Amino acid sequence: MRRATLLAVSLLLLGASPEGLDFGAGVTLTETTPLANVLAAPERYAAEPVLVEGRITDVCQKKGCWTVLTDGKNSVRVRFQDYGFFLPKDAFGANALVQGVAVVQILSENDARHYEAESRGGDPGAIQGEQREVGLVASGVRLTR
Repeated sequence: MRRATLLAVSLLLLGASPEGLDFGAGVTLTETTPLANVLAAPERYAAEPVLVEGRITDVCQKKGCWTVLTDGKNSVRVRFQDYGFFLPKDAFGANALVQGVAVVQILSENDARHYEAESRGGDPGAIQGEQREVGLVASGVRLTR
């Protein structure tokens, strides 16, 4: 079965609402913020939850414990609050709403390589030195297609 078909069947079997399939605490915010705004001023979005929209372009292939969300121009790694929920490993390509707070962190070379090793088609050897990363810690995710 094609990946998109598998995701659609999963959504139906898991009882998704017409809005999509929620993970974590769900999505309660209604107004989205452009991902570019979050990346330009992450400290502004560190204390209060924000809702961003995009397409999932990568998911941790070990557990589904992080994902990468893109709006077509910008990308952000999304981790899940308190390691409390995961996404299906075949969710890449799905549209998603992500509710959470922005974080800025410096990844050690080892941590950055670890993420790269769990990526679809990642190249851990390409990582050199520490990496600054603006990300989101999500309290809820809604897969919409």
